[in-house]
Amino acid sequence: MNRTITYLVNQGLPITFAVFYCIGLVLYFTPLTQNIFKLITPYTLVLVAVAIFLHHKEWNSKTVVVLASIFILSIVIEIIGVATGKLFGVYEYGQSLGVKIIDVPIVIGLNWVFLVYASNGIMNKYASKTSFITLGAASLMVFYDILLEKAAPLMDMWQFSESVPPLSNYVAWFLLALCFNMVIQYFKINTRNRPARWLFFIQLGFFAIIVAHKTF
Repeated sequence: MNRTITYLVNQGLPITFAVFYCIGLVLYFTPLTQNIFKLITPYTLVLVAVAIFLHHKEWNSKTVVVLASIFILSIVIEIIGVATGKLFGVYEYGQSLGVKIIDVPIVIGLNWVFLVYASNGIMNKYASKTSFITLGAASLMVFYDILLEKAAPLMDMWQFSESVPPLSNYVAWFLLALCFNMVIQYFKINTRNRPARWLFFIQLGFFAIIVAHKTF
C-alpha cells in the first residue's frame, strides 16, 4: 500500500490527476452532485497546484519572487479588467471559483502561475531557443484559453456580457502570457516538471469533454 501511494504521489502523479478529473466529470454530469462540483472547484485548483509545485526541482528565493510576482500582477490586471472592461472585454466572475478580492477570485492568480509555468515547461522540453519557447508557450496559453472560454460559463466560473468573448480578450491573454514567459526565461526559472506538463493537457481534455457534451 505504501509503495502504491508513493508511486501515485511521485511517478504516477499524472495518473492520479487523470483519475481526479474523471471523478470531477462524474460530479459535473450528475445533477445531484453539480453543486458539490462547484463547491470543491477552487479547492481542487489549489490542491493540484500544490501537488505540481511540490515537484518543482529548484526552489530558491529567485523562483519564489518570480512566481509570486506573476500571481500578484495577474490578480491586479484581472481586477482592472473586471472593473473597466477594457483589457479582456466586459465580464464578471461567477461563484464557483471561491473567495474573491474586489470581484476577482484569488485562485485566478494561482491559475495564471500554473499556466505560465506549465506552458513554459512544455516548450522547454521540445525547444532550446528562448524566443521560440516564449512565443510557443504564449500561443499554447491562448489555445488553452480558447477552449476554456467555452467551458467557463458552463461551470459558473465567469461570463462575458456577450456570448462570444471579444478579440481583445485573446490579444490581452497572448501579450500577458508573452510577458510572463519572458520573465520566466530571463530569470532562468526551471520549469521542467513532468506532472505540470501532463496536468496542462489533462485539463484541456477535461474542458473539451464538457464543451463537447454541451455542443452535441
